[in-house]
Amino acid sequence: MTFVELITVGTCVAIASFFCAFLVRVLAVKIGIVDLPRGGRKIHDRPIALLGGLGIAVCISGATLLLIPWSLGLFGFILGLVVLLVGGVLDDTYDLHPGIQLLFPLVASVIVVATGTHIVRITNWENGSAYYLPWTAFPTIAWMLIVTYATKLMDGIDGLVSGQVVIGSFLIACLAMGRFFQPEVALLSVIVGGAFLGFLPHNFSPAKQFLGESGSTIAGFSLGFLSIVGSAKLATGLMALGLPLVDAGLVIVGRILRGASPFKGDKTHLHFKLLDAGLTQRQVVFVMWGLSFACGLLALSLQTRGKVVVLGMLVVVTAALSFVAGKFAQKKYDQK
Repeated sequence: MTFVELITVGTCVAIASFFCAFLVRVLAVKIGIVDLPRGGRKIHDRPIALLGGLGIAVCISGATLLLIPWSLGLFGFILGLVVLLVGGVLDDTYDLHPGIQLLFPLVASVIVVATGTHIVRITNWENGSAYYLPWTAFPTIAWMLIVTYATKLMDGIDGLVSGQVVIGSFLIACLAMGRFFQPEVALLSVIVGGAFLGFLPHNFSPAKQFLGESGSTIAGFSLGFLSIVGSAKLATGLMALGLPLVDAGLVIVGRILRGASPFKGDKTHLHFKLLDAGLTQRQVVFVMWGLSFACGLLALSLQTRGKVVVLGMLVVVTAALSFVAGKFAQKKYDQK
């Protein structure tokens, strides 16, 4: 598998995803599965088609089954996508209770573990030695749930999560074709990235279609799976998902400190603060994409210790940016 072949596959998947998204959008509007403007976290001013994850899941599953040799772990990944798709479509249609929503990512994560994909070892960031876990199921399920919910929580602004997956997939593909040379992981990465890239024109501001519950959970689930099967393990995942993970962590800590429920949605995410500070949706997206891409490129040539340092820098930068944006937003509010 060469870089040219990977680019060709990614381009073909992106084209297929673009047309699938168009067909799904027409279907969603026709059957009335749309996101209505309701204020609060809803910042759009007109009904927007949902079900974005349907076309993405079809493209990822179809291309994977056609191009990558079958394995039990890969079957678990595809089956997990199907579970998330079913749960997402039900939520987009009936607005499920958060407790019921959780069941689908949990089942998908358990399927991944049951079909043989596990976090087996963690690299010691101080000396590079490997620590083999005595048990692997729980940390794997926990990791898959964390990254799945990180992208779900981040999906509050047009195009943000879709672009984040494209960036994360690119980083994982580069690592898989470079130091670790795992061509099948690289191929799966470009398939995932291509599917979200093809959807992005429909999702970029002003969006014509949203990812919906299925698309936002499939985003994190896919990157989480890629980070486990790739040789760089969690270090790769942290670079690919650093920004949504850090942002989600800061938001949850903030809610707990304020005495609020950590699971109750609000507008304290970084992207909402940047919007309230006066940036447009496109400007916010480019700022956050740029931050993720810069940290990812910086970490590509680093060992585990260097990646930990970059992640620490990302935490500091994200917290500082959130604080400054919050101050500007408050100043604008006080002047009204």
